[in-house]
Order: sequence, then structure tokens, then C-alpha cells
Amino acid sequence: MNYLKKLGYTAVLTVCSVLVPPFATAQSQVRVLTVELPMQGITLQYSQPTRLEQVLTDANANGALGYFPLSAQLFDRNAQPQVDKVKQQVLDKLKHLALQEPQATSVLKQLESFDYQARYFVELDQNAVMSQADKNPLLVSKKPTVASKKPAMASTQLAMASKQSATASKQQATASKQSATALKKPASQGVSAKSAEQQHFELYLTARPTSVNVVGAVKQAHTLPLVEHAQLDNYLTRLPKGQLLDIADNSTAFVIQPDGLVNEISYAYWNSKPAYFAPGAIIFIAFDSLPSEFSTLNQDIVELLRHKVNL
Repeated sequence: MNYLKKLGYTAVLTVCSVLVPPFATAQSQVRVLTVELPMQGITLQYSQPTRLEQVLTDANANGALGYFPLSAQLFDRNAQPQVDKVKQQVLDKLKHLALQEPQATSVLKQLESFDYQARYFVELDQNAVMSQADKNPLLVSKKPTVASKKPAMASTQLAMASKQSATASKQQATASKQSATALKKPASQGVSAKSAEQQHFELYLTARPTSVNVVGAVKQAHTLPLVEHAQLDNYLTRLPKGQLLDIADNSTAFVIQPDGLVNEISYAYWNSKPAYFAPGAIIFIAFDSLPSEFSTLNQDIVELLRHKVNL
């Protein structure tokens, strides 16, 4: 995100915050939770620990109706230093690999251009959040470990996130649901606002994507129109001729679905299997035959891409 974009982004939040009086904060009260909605240009502020259901309800009441749940993203700004560290580690590895294999520079430039934030992995479908208690956590920083050697596959990550959320809920059992107007209540009600740690989240609620993204061992990143029921070969044939690098793995790739779940797919003629590409998915073309000192690089990149801001 460049400097001018940051300026525009701040201006929108400032103007729109003024236009939403229910979320104005009294000077005598401490903000325990701040949730920014960059796409809607508003900021929700709470004086008590708040559950996800209430935040989604307040977001819908302020212009976030009709978002696509699978591509919605929640980011934990308190945990940002950890993602920054992982990003730097991945970029450093790519720089060293480029000394042996110059084509790796292409992948390095792609990853440098993306925006990454510490993703809070939880389901953001409001109906699911309202109907299932384990999907309605208090929004408290998890400070996740994002440098795992192997990316989470299928439903494993959401299951782990649910368990973590349930634990956080038990630890703060005195907190209950409340609307954004809870800021008008005395801080002594529920959990003391002065003693609670300030939480800061960003919630991206967007319309259904109409494309998928191809990154990795290609000359440059590509955004391709979404094709229902298409397979990886269908997307690769839509790339300009000669886009796949010589160092690309010609039989295996990774798909990072918009909710952060990862699937490893085989697409060579001898091991091809059907795969699903959700709207907004990232297709990562992996490196083939990496030197031993870079043996985890593909998995490290996939893990980093799970934290990419998908705009």
C-alpha cells in the first residue's frame, strides 16, 4: 500500500467516523476494542470486550450488507510484528536463492509488492456465527504463530481457531454481548475498560470476487477471470505464453482459498485430481527441486500468502 493510498484511506476513515455518532467515544472512557472497516470507511469502537457476532451486526448496520463471507478477512493489528518477521524471513530466503537461481527474483518482486497483515482465522459468515457458540469468540488478540513449516490443510485451521476462540471465551466469561453504543455505559459495568488491554482489528468485508490470482514461479503475478468448475490447467492455459518459469513445479501447486484454507493439488497428466477454486483464490505455483537449505521455502511462502490482504 503506497503512501498516497494510505492518505486516502485515513481521510475516508476520519470523515466517516464523524458521520457515525453512535460510535463516538466519550473522553472519560477508554477504548478497549477498535474495529476498522476500510471498505466501508467506518470505525467501530467499544468500551468492553465484544464478541464477533455483535461486531458483524454493527458492521451490517453501517453499510456492510451483502458481503461475501468466504472472502471476508479479519486482521489482528496487535500481532502485526509477527507477520512482518515472517515476511522478512521469506524475502531473505528468496534473496539468497536468487544468488543461485536468478529466476527467483521474479517471485521475490511479487511477494514484496503484496500487503500482509496478521490474520485472525475465524469464520465470518454471520449466520454461522449467530447459530454456533464456538464461532462467536470475544475479539481478543491471539498473537498467532504464522511461521509454521507446513500450511494448514482443509478444515484443520478453522478447527484450531475455534478451539482457541473457545478458550479465550472461557477466560473472559464475565464479558457479554453488547452493541457499539455500549461506549455510553460506565466502564465499571462488565470488564473494567481501564484494566483491559486495548485490541485493534481490521475487518475487510467485500463483494464476491470475480477472479483468481496466479503467483509464484511465473514471470509476473496474474489476475484471471473466475471460471466456474475450471481446473488448474484451464487457468494456466490462459496465461501468456512462456509465463511459467523453468524452476516451476510442473506437477504440484497450492491453492490458498480466500478464507485462508490451503489445498495442495496435483495437475500433471499422470496425477491430476479435481480441485476447487473459490472466488478470490490464490494459486501458488511452487518451486521445483529446491536446494536442501531452502527445503521449506514453498511452505513458508504459502503460509505468508494466507496473511495477504486480498484486495
